[in-house]
Amino acid sequence: MNNKQKQFILLTTAMFAVIVLIFNIHAYVDSSRFISGASRPSQVLNVNRLRHPNINKPSEHRHYPDLSKQGQLRLIMVPGLNRLYVLSGQRVVYIMHARTNIQRRALTSQGHHGQQVAHVNSDHTLAGRNWSALSHQCYIIAPATVDQDHVAKDWLKTVFAFPNSIQLSQPDAQWLQSLPKNTKIIIR
Repeated sequence: MNNKQKQFILLTTAMFAVIVLIFNIHAYVDSSRFISGASRPSQVLNVNRLRHPNINKPSEHRHYPDLSKQGQLRLIMVPGLNRLYVLSGQRVVYIMHARTNIQRRALTSQGHHGQQVAHVNSDHTLAGRNWSALSHQCYIIAPATVDQDHVAKDWLKTVFAFPNSIQLSQPDAQWLQSLPKNTKIIIR
């Protein structure tokens, strides 16, 4: 290999490293991707663990943390990002794909949960699994069927609305049934 080829390889490697660095700095500085009240490194780490939304799979590529061992536990729902953040103090311990139709407010977990629930109005019949009760007659649920049709794997793209709920994948909703009573849930 001659000297010019070595310089070319060195230059292209350096340019690639600079471009990667610029993208990472931009992603880290872009405040619209982060929630206040949580450390950015913990958010970046958990966002990197997210898998594509699937109604039948956990949101992250790892085991769920034990909620009973988390101090200062709280949940933050960000409707614009379709994500529910689980925080322990200032650290994000898990991120879930989620959808909500609850207006901005603070809720608390009630400690009640069950396996199935149905909601019927004049237009639609909605059934869900793994529900957990929240204050103000709201709940966390995994959508199962809409008008007798099973919810598709890529459920965030379908159009349906469980009233007063935060909708998660089935494994995520089942895991949150272990949410300690009076845990604060903030809808932003």
